Amino acid sequence: MARPRARDYEEKRSLILEQAVQLFAEQGYANSSITQLALRCGSSKASLYHYFDSKDAVLFEIFNEHTQRLLKVVSDVKELVLEPEEQFREFLQQLLRIYESAQNTHLVLLYDLNRLAPEQYEIIASRERQVVSELAAILDALCPELLKQQPELRKPLAMTLMGMINWTFTWLRKDGPVSHEKFAELAGQVFLHGISGLNQP
Repeated sequence: MARPRARDYEEKRSLILEQAVQLFAEQGYANSSITQLALRCGSSKASLYHYFDSKDAVLFEIFNEHTQRLLKVVSDVKELVLEPEEQFREFLQQLLRIYESAQNTHLVLLYDLNRLAPEQYEIIASRERQVVSELAAILDALCPELLKQQPELRKPLAMTLMGMINWTFTWLRKDGPVSHEKFAELAGQVFLHGISGLNQP
């Protein structure tokens, strides 16, 4: 008979992932151990193995939860009845809300995504591609004539915007002079209207 889950199972599981992201971001996945993670969680190795069967499983779940959150943003924005520019700006706002609390996750993604098993890597990579594809669809609605005439620009434009926001984890800080919310507005304005558009009310 399977062992029943404790009432605080999900809470403890979330704590492990939270501490793992911080540990991996600080010293790298390869240099981190289950023993170190257990100490950070105030637990034991045996207890951690009740939630995850390996360090690799912890790493995958970090990426799994993060990319599921990104896809939920895509789904939520698509369900809103908005004009194309409003939809575009809402997409940026919701994405930056996630990024605000996921700086360590982005760092781990940058350095350790390739440590996943091939089938796990493809799951995460396919979700990332889906987010870019959905952003490209938003751009289709923003400038349909341009992309109808030059469809080869669709992906480059989407990747240009993603490039503007994906690296915010390296410099954009919660306590800095520009908030994540403000940067979402800034990135949208610059992308749509150029730097001269910042003079617009």
